[in-house]
Amino acid sequence: MHHLAHYAAAILGTSTQPRIVRESTTSTHWHENGFEVRQSISTYEFSDGVIIRRMLERDDYPPDETLLCAECWITYEVVRDGPAAAVVQPRRMTFDSTCREAFWLRFHTAPAAGSGICTTEGPPR
Repeated sequence: MHHLAHYAAAILGTSTQPRIVRESTTSTHWHENGFEVRQSISTYEFSDGVIIRRMLERDDYPPDETLLCAECWITYEVVRDGPAAAVVQPRRMTFDSTCREAFWLRFHTAPAAGSGICTTEGPPR
């Protein structure tokens, strides 16, 4: 099994593996309740045969000043698994901000335990 976060990291350029071999993007926009909404849907094919779709939707509604991250809608979805050894889980992830997306990526792509990240061990002696 492969974690969806590793493919998302490659899509965002924070990892070179797995390798993207093909990408296509369509963009559209519309007006809703007096505000412009922009949506882009990108489809990525990886060298292991996996295909992932990422949808990003933003609007020009004035941001809430109390939020550190502007609201947007991000969805990753597995369109096709690779060979049997390249089954991707979870099948779909949705976020309401780039901050939540970034936290999820850091959590699932962090180095293994023992690297000093969130371990229960004390300091080295």
